[in-house]
Amino acid sequence: MTRITLPHGRRRLYGACAMFVILSLVLCLPSPSTGQPKSFLSSSVTSESMTHVWVARERGLFKKYGVDMQFILMPRNPLAIAALLAGEIDAAIIGPGHLVNAGLSGAELAGIANFNQKLDFRLNTRPDIKKPEDLRGKRIAVSGPGSTSHLVSMLALQGLSIDPAKITFLTIPGTEMNRRLALESGSVDATTLRGAMGEVYANKGYTLLYNLKSAGVTLPQNMMVTTRRAAATKPQVIEGHLRATIEAIAMINDPANRELVSRLLATNLRLSNPADIEESYQAVITNYERAPHTSVEGMKRLQKLLIQLNPKIADVRVETLLDNSFMNKLESSGFIQGLYKKN
Repeated sequence: MTRITLPHGRRRLYGACAMFVILSLVLCLPSPSTGQPKSFLSSSVTSESMTHVWVARERGLFKKYGVDMQFILMPRNPLAIAALLAGEIDAAIIGPGHLVNAGLSGAELAGIANFNQKLDFRLNTRPDIKKPEDLRGKRIAVSGPGSTSHLVSMLALQGLSIDPAKITFLTIPGTEMNRRLALESGSVDATTLRGAMGEVYANKGYTLLYNLKSAGVTLPQNMMVTTRRAAATKPQVIEGHLRATIEAIAMINDPANRELVSRLLATNLRLSNPADIEESYQAVITNYERAPHTSVEGMKRLQKLLIQLNPKIADVRVETLLDNSFMNKLESSGFIQGLYKKN
């Protein structure tokens, strides 16, 4: 399993790489003078689970809550973590497995919100793979060791009674789009796809071998992470990120915004078939947590999976990796409840 260790020279190297990526992207962005603090939010996720960020950006919710948000699409979660630790970005949306992995090396990170708990994933395979035994000895694409795509693949294999040792997990760095293209080109035999995208590929002829949503399994996914330093020195900025994304979730769940959400899904997921867009919309409106608290219990379930990949993960105290103070404030103040009264 890939471990995130960032002492001394390597930390500087990753920081320099992160800075290069950020600067190369930011130079292409407009720089409006808003008088608001500029803050970088990053993720390597491009699936429908990022709809809340797309809606928040489209509707100007970050600016509403005092943040001039610049979004950085990182090619890999470890790079986002390195950029956080280097102080180049304020927050990132990553798979919580990467947070646990970073905790193994003592990184001062904190998960402050967990947007998805329901495992709305499908394991899709090449059309010639029809049954579980056909998958033995084949290649499953994941975005990296310990990533959400890796963990849900392991859960799918458990459900199919297939020993993960009989499978080759092939890392396809980057976004879900990259894994979709690898499946289409035949360079891998299977991959897990989130929500409606799994159904879209099943309709294209790619076998839907296992449906994790039907299995009713939950696991922490898509967590907003920041550093302890940023949480202490920029609490208004971090809270602004949370307020914007949580209000966007409320907007997604409001039928009045169906056209907006569908349009953003079609654009960002490159969907043109109305049936595929509708499938994706239905998946999105049922998958977000309205009050996206982090859960120690959920993180411990995640930890048990990660220990299978790296026994040293057992040494991590996952409760120290979470900070619910921002979410507790937003809920106790009535902010979240007010959004649903309004919408």
